[in-house]
Amino acid sequence: MGVTFHASPISGPFGDPVLYVRIFREKRALLLDLGDIGSLGPGNLLKVSDVFVTHTHIDHFIGFDVLLRTCLRSMTPLRVFGPRGITGCVEGKLRGYSWNLIRDYPLKIEVYEVEGAALRHHSFHAEKAFHVSGGEERPFEGTLLRDQSFTVRGVTLSHDIPVMAYSIEEEYHINIDKQRLKELDLSVGPWLSDLKKAIRAGLPETTAFEVDGRIVTLPEARAVATITKGQKISYVTDASPVPENLEKIIAFVKGSDQLFCEAYFLDQDRTRARERNHLTAALAGRIAREAAVGSLVLVHFSPKYRTMPEALYQEARLESGGDVR
Repeated sequence: MGVTFHASPISGPFGDPVLYVRIFREKRALLLDLGDIGSLGPGNLLKVSDVFVTHTHIDHFIGFDVLLRTCLRSMTPLRVFGPRGITGCVEGKLRGYSWNLIRDYPLKIEVYEVEGAALRHHSFHAEKAFHVSGGEERPFEGTLLRDQSFTVRGVTLSHDIPVMAYSIEEEYHINIDKQRLKELDLSVGPWLSDLKKAIRAGLPETTAFEVDGRIVTLPEARAVATITKGQKISYVTDASPVPENLEKIIAFVKGSDQLFCEAYFLDQDRTRARERNHLTAALAGRIAREAAVGSLVLVHFSPKYRTMPEALYQEARLESGGDVR
């Protein structure tokens, strides 16, 4: 299977949770959570178009200020998605600063808040000194963002407060057969990206591409492309270890190629896990097994295990029976 996006935890399992998702062949990235993002640097942060926040505890949201400072002069709107309360938290962050000198700045922040079956949209634009506007509402049935090549979905869980889990999924993946390119005497180049866009967009058969000075029609060009299963990654953290959450999570992450899941406590500390509303490593492994995920990547460990992180991996491996990293 080809790869469209590459996801990397930024701070390690004992650091503030952040998943940086780079979209191949596009100068674009997504962020899942906003913990300590300073190590990403401006070059990576300026690629971020969308941020998906699980909840606004400080270790998941403190990086908002760094992202804001980096993107102030960006022409690309920044979309922020999150659970109930995310709009007020963004507004509170923005109200912490004076904005009298930025009315010619281009940044537009669009916030989408999930509450039950509703998705509410508010805007914060630099030209208006980041005063809140909007408030439009539409039904929410699980889909947050539908892009040309992938879809981001969310589900609300409980962490004593509402939190979101997220998945990023392609409907299908388009692979280019380089041997077939050679047989047809077609070169590798930017036109292949245009071909993929044309296939995804369902453009008419009369669509054509210029390749090395010759015109190649869409039906001819399609001969070098094959369709395979799309990629899916999921991200779950800070969820109470209760049956309702577990059922939701297993259904939501089903068939993920990669599941990034918290393993905050060992099973021997499951009483503490219930008190603190976190999953254990054993539960992360069980979720991976029952959801038939390809690979489980553990994130977000309690600092109490700083001298013994391997115990968390071992517990998850025993329960999952599969690939755990």
